[in-house]
Amino acid sequence: MLANKNIINRNLFDIKIIIIFFFIIYFIIGNLVVNDYGIPFDEDYQRIIAQNRLDYIANFFSNIFLQSSDALKNEVEIMWPEYGVVFELPALWLEKVVGFSDTRSQSFFKHYLIFLVSFIGSIFFYFIALKKFNSWKLALLGTLFLVSSPRIFAESFYNSKDIIFMYFFIINTFFAIIFLEKPNKFNSIMLSFVSALCIGVRVGGIILTILVLYFLWIKYLRKDYNFKITNSVLTLFLSLIFFIILFWPSLWENPINNFIHAMTSFRNYDHEMFNFYLGSFIPAQTNYWYYIPLWICITTPLLIIIFFVYGFLLSIRRIFCRLIKIKNKVHLNDLWRGFSEFQDLIFIILFFVPIFLTIVFKSTLYSGWRHLYFIYPFIILIGLNALRIIYLKLNLIKAQNIKRILNFIISIFIISNFYWMYKNHPFQNNYFNFFAGDKPHNNFEVDYWGLSNRFVLEKILNDDDNQIISVNAISVTSLAHNFNILTEKQKKRIRYSKDLKSSDYIVNNNIFVWGDKNKLKKMPGNFEVYYELFIDDILITTIYKRSS
Repeated sequence: MLANKNIINRNLFDIKIIIIFFFIIYFIIGNLVVNDYGIPFDEDYQRIIAQNRLDYIANFFSNIFLQSSDALKNEVEIMWPEYGVVFELPALWLEKVVGFSDTRSQSFFKHYLIFLVSFIGSIFFYFIALKKFNSWKLALLGTLFLVSSPRIFAESFYNSKDIIFMYFFIINTFFAIIFLEKPNKFNSIMLSFVSALCIGVRVGGIILTILVLYFLWIKYLRKDYNFKITNSVLTLFLSLIFFIILFWPSLWENPINNFIHAMTSFRNYDHEMFNFYLGSFIPAQTNYWYYIPLWICITTPLLIIIFFVYGFLLSIRRIFCRLIKIKNKVHLNDLWRGFSEFQDLIFIILFFVPIFLTIVFKSTLYSGWRHLYFIYPFIILIGLNALRIIYLKLNLIKAQNIKRILNFIISIFIISNFYWMYKNHPFQNNYFNFFAGDKPHNNFEVDYWGLSNRFVLEKILNDDDNQIISVNAISVTSLAHNFNILTEKQKKRIRYSKDLKSSDYIVNNNIFVWGDKNKLKKMPGNFEVYYELFIDDILITTIYKRSS
């Protein structure tokens, strides 16, 4: 018995080593590549928002209200009220504490903080999968699926909005599951804290809070309720309100009205812009209902899509069968059996409901499906559940050879994903799968953030020996943002020309259009193609040079 116990302990130790080794490798890779990416054009605006609220907080505690109050009001109304500053404000504060003063070091530092949050979030994803499947292999595989998804990997270094929200949503989901399993005071305080952080990144985090309250109501209807749970719910509700207001300075003066304003901002987004979608420019306010589903299908690695579709159909079939058999449909007292099925239901809801709401409310969506990245972990988890069922069936019929083939396919899939990311680094954000067809840039926008502009500027500087080089762009994405990431020596050689015809180089990575799409800048006739940046068969950007 002692020998068996020692073997079990040794096996557990070996498993922990494998898991720790994986996350160490991921951390090392992240540290090696974090400075390779360009600057997204939203980064400057996010700094403005953070600075505005940092100034407001300073004035608030200095009892200087009037001027900061007006400034805050204007900022809330104009600059993306749906985005909180739970990440942006501490990042800006740390930047000032450390003493970064130039834009290059500021950007690199912020990108590193984004990666740290992503890294921590991936650990919580592992524990969600571990709790659901009780299998370290499936949990680790799911985490590999997550970090080897090219677009997710790339944006984990510079997207301080959508990716940060996704990983905070993952952390929030973990504590929500813990609370729903054991609704005590401690878990309620922990859940309220992380929920407020999640909502403080983006107001859409309220979806998970509503779901938790809904399931508590179901518990009440099913008579699975007691005084301790009531106490925990009250603690959750009160502490959540406190933390939300605490973490969101925009709510300090008028919590209710400003929160409602933030909640409705996505639906009422009135900036006139056009998406390049299926080969045409369409208004962002009138997106087709299949806009998000199609973007998911063409930018998610194929094997993950296959597993997800199978897992989704299995879950929907089980839910449907339970619904038609439920005796008391008011209580839904047989919709799930056991906590494992309960988690399946949570994952299905957190995947389906956000997409459904964007369709019903005709939300303004643009630049792909980045606004809904937070549903991606549940796509993977649903797919993992399908894989678990497949493995169970293969074990039942003792089809070990088929199991080995499946393991081989999964291994090749993960290796090929990592190879694609290595080969196309640092442009993984432009990944498309087989469903996108040939030359996806002819039908869908690429490089929304304008990250390739860093590469463009550096290439021009390396190729051209002139001391002063004039550049311009006919694309909507300005070169200015990535100009800031250049070294001081490089900056001295670049000039932005006001006149396109007199420029030495013109850049075009037209992806979307603000305002009237008929008023796009046109390429002057005295320019010819100098360089085209391709990722596989995807044209990312084109450099034009003035002909002699």
